[in-house]
Amino acid sequence: MSATMPAWAGQAEDPLKTAVELHDSGKVKEAIGEYDKAIKANPKLAEAYFNRGNAHFDLGQNQQAVKDYSEAIRLNPKDGEAYFNRANTYRRLKQDPAALNDFTSAIKLNPDDAKSYTNRASIHFDARRYQAALNDQNQALRIDPKEARSYFNRANSYLALGQKDQAVKDYDAALSRDPKLADAYYNRGIVYTEVLKYDDAVRDFDEAIKLNPKHAAAFYNRGLAKGRLGKHEAAIDDYGEALRLNPKDAEASFNRGLVYMRVDKHDFAARDFTEVIVLQPKHTDAYVYRGLIRVYQNRDQDADGDFQKAFQINPALKKKLEPVIAEAKAKAKQAAKEPAALGK
Repeated sequence: MSATMPAWAGQAEDPLKTAVELHDSGKVKEAIGEYDKAIKANPKLAEAYFNRGNAHFDLGQNQQAVKDYSEAIRLNPKDGEAYFNRANTYRRLKQDPAALNDFTSAIKLNPDDAKSYTNRASIHFDARRYQAALNDQNQALRIDPKEARSYFNRANSYLALGQKDQAVKDYDAALSRDPKLADAYYNRGIVYTEVLKYDDAVRDFDEAIKLNPKHAAAFYNRGLAKGRLGKHEAAIDDYGEALRLNPKDAEASFNRGLVYMRVDKHDFAARDFTEVIVLQPKHTDAYVYRGLIRVYQNRDQDADGDFQKAFQINPALKKKLEPVIAEAKAKAKQAAKEPAALGK
């Protein structure tokens, strides 16, 4: 955070000026020493406490920062920036109720300060108070309609509220202002997937990956979209890259296993379902699908072991799956009786 100089500081002017210069040049620890001198010379100098609070904040000394901002507020209760900075420090300390109160105070003092609305909205959003977040984001955009991040944030609130069309419009607005906002492409891709616009989703995940080649979730979700378009080999490749970036992503292994089943690569599918079980021992679907593969492989005893494990985890599955399992076993037996096709 940058330091500020008051119009007049009396005896403390020289050390405060020196402190500000040190602070602005990145010599934060040295600046604190000069702020100490300024405060000793004039203990009622609110700006010195405010700036020293900024220095402590820059060093991650959050409790000291809160103490200094509080003193600055006591000396100057109309300093909206002090409330704003203390609120950000409370956020760091995971004291969201206190942060919320301070952002509200900052807004009362500076009602045209978009950043206070934006930051208060983030608290509401994290607490799943999506309508309250949306209200604040509307105010932030009323004040500053050019900020791409504000459209992105509001889009997320619309999405959380189930207003997908509005969300897409705001992601569009965010990207028109900042075409390099990878998260906007990614989130819009999620919306397109949910509304079954898989080609559009793939294009957005493409852009997200171009901007952030290590975006594991983008590879995973692009794999989902490609799979639903019937592009099975491309989906397998994307799941593979997602797993290279995040080897413990059980859902990527599970979904790749499903695609391997669709292209009759049962050994590969079984390997993926086994990996899912290692990562999530109570993943019932992984046991069920590995069991089905073992039926196709004529490994009935192993298959029954997988089905029984799934039923132990979720007894309600038994009645639903028994007809499916019986049908799979019947097909496997019939396939085993049929002679292999002769080559030419």
